[in-house]
Amino acid sequence: MLIQTSDEPQGVDLFLPATYDLAWTGAVLALVVALGVAVVLTVRAATRTPEPSLHGLATEDPVRRAARRHATTVSVAAVTAALLVGAVVAQAAATSVGGLAEGVLVGLSPAVVGLTFLGAHAVGERTWPRQRTAVRAATLRPRTVADVAPRGLRRLTWSLGALVGLLAAVGALTAGDDGRSVTRVLGDTTSTASPYPGTFYGVWLALAAVLLVAGAEGVLRLVARRPAVAHVEETWDVGLRRASAHRVLRGVQLALGLTAAGMLGTGANAAARVGYPGAVVLVVVAVGLALTAVVVAVRPAADPDAWADDRAGAPVMAGAGRAAR
Repeated sequence: MLIQTSDEPQGVDLFLPATYDLAWTGAVLALVVALGVAVVLTVRAATRTPEPSLHGLATEDPVRRAARRHATTVSVAAVTAALLVGAVVAQAAATSVGGLAEGVLVGLSPAVVGLTFLGAHAVGERTWPRQRTAVRAATLRPRTVADVAPRGLRRLTWSLGALVGLLAAVGALTAGDDGRSVTRVLGDTTSTASPYPGTFYGVWLALAAVLLVAGAEGVLRLVARRPAVAHVEETWDVGLRRASAHRVLRGVQLALGLTAAGMLGTGANAAARVGYPGAVVLVVVAVGLALTAVVVAVRPAADPDAWADDRAGAPVMAGAGRAAR
């Protein structure tokens, strides 16, 4: 019986990059894209001219301006912390960590960056300025995550987390006994390729996905329960919360999307190297998934003024008014 290993490309592998190069290039591209997105968003925020609002110009209202400034500071701090941690992880993968641990670290890098992003947002929400006026306003009905989180973006985040878990389960069922390779037997020829997202990698990646989704839900609850902005309409305050929730979710879905794309691309690469037909198509799917996550991440949140204007004429739900205390 002829046994082939995956140390050198064979057959269809000649048309694919080496697994290490593919993973490393993906990590570097993710970092470069994140830096580019940060620059674009910063320039856009600095040069944007606000639209007039039916509720008044927010740029002329010191209360709204202060609230916007705090929300922007939290977002910028979270992105900065994530980029710094991403740079540290990339440096560690390149110089300090070797062997099988290097592959685990590369696979976990989007999740590590995403958890740092969430941690910075959590600190920002916990330090949100409280009302210092003699008369404080509060809603009669407690806000929930469903009130402040964009529904579609929240569902996308959960779906990507579930996709990572599904890919980890499929990898565990199809991997070899070592949990990090895939084998195909065709006649008298046995071909084995690695790395492959079996249990050796998949358990860590699935755990990271659970932590990301749970962490996102926790931060969203902080957004929903943070102190209300004084002397502004409730709809504007909700609009500002939805903008914060949007920023949290788009960062988490990016980390989950890149994790899922990396698992799919690495697994498809290994499968193609042992000769499974159609595996190359999954590499294209993985690239499309990563690009989609990036596109969603750069989509701006709805402006609180626009959100308030759109709902200015909407009927108020029973018990959803404000009470002074």
